[in-house]
Amino acid sequence: MAGGNKLMVEIFGHTLSLRSSANAEYTLELAEYVDSEIRKVSRQSNDPIKVVLLASMNIANELFEEREAKEKSEEALSQRADSLLEMVKRSA
Repeated sequence: MAGGNKLMVEIFGHTLSLRSSANAEYTLELAEYVDSEIRKVSRQSNDPIKVVLLASMNIANELFEEREAKEKSEEALSQRADSLLEMVKRSA
């Protein structure tokens, strides 16, 4: 997150100073999301390294699932467009 906006966020009791080219509200929302994910996992372990790693794995899993869903959606849309184009060609 390099850029112009400098702001402070708190994640799991740690204050971080960040610089970001993103909107400050967006950056704060990201920090709140990461904090909430870490806090969920912290109920399972007292080891801070494990907590952060597990939360990271959960967030990465969400990202991968969303990417896969997007890819499937794009493929379905492309197939539908190809089918409609073929129908138009046949009717012309």
